[in-house]
Amino acid sequence: PIPPDLPGPKRYPWIGYLWHPLKYWHIWPTETTRLAKLYKRTWGGPLPNFGGLPGAYFYIHDEENLRYILQNKFNNYVKGDMWKKVLGEILGVGIFAVDGERWHVHRKLMSNMFSRNLLRHSADVTRKKLSELVYVFNKRIDESDDAEEGFDIDLQDVFFRLTIDITTIITFGIDLCSIQRDQQHHFALAFDELSFL
Repeated sequence: PIPPDLPGPKRYPWIGYLWHPLKYWHIWPTETTRLAKLYKRTWGGPLPNFGGLPGAYFYIHDEENLRYILQNKFNNYVKGDMWKKVLGEILGVGIFAVDGERWHVHRKLMSNMFSRNLLRHSADVTRKKLSELVYVFNKRIDESDDAEEGFDIDLQDVFFRLTIDITTIITFGIDLCSIQRDQQHHFALAFDELSFL
């Protein structure tokens, strides 16, 4: 049962507060932040318990409650079969789609990725790659025939090259030099193609 004093958007018979997320779905992260600031505590409300909806949602606002749920008593708050099925279809058996011992194994692996040294290394790699990108842009500007006309930049391609370079350096210690290349590295092309499968 939903505690009667739980704050949240207006509730309606049969549908609970379902109308609110539907109305604001296009800006849901912004809306949940607004509501967290408004209520200044855990909030939520009832939902219909059919078609994959869990019957209720709770948005945890307090840091101490988050620690209690995610660290101290995580096994008490399982995702449940419906979420495992839905998330599993999208994310496989990674940290977001599993519970129990599998979750602990994934959490341990992930926690190593967020060490201070790795974050510092990642920041250094990113800074160097951004400096390289600025150099390439400046070189193109200098080589441009018509300074008034300029040149086109495919930002999606630039961001992909930047991301693949940073990721391969941090993950594998290999610089694909995508930013400097005229054509994409064959690994980057294969990775891009795989993402569409």
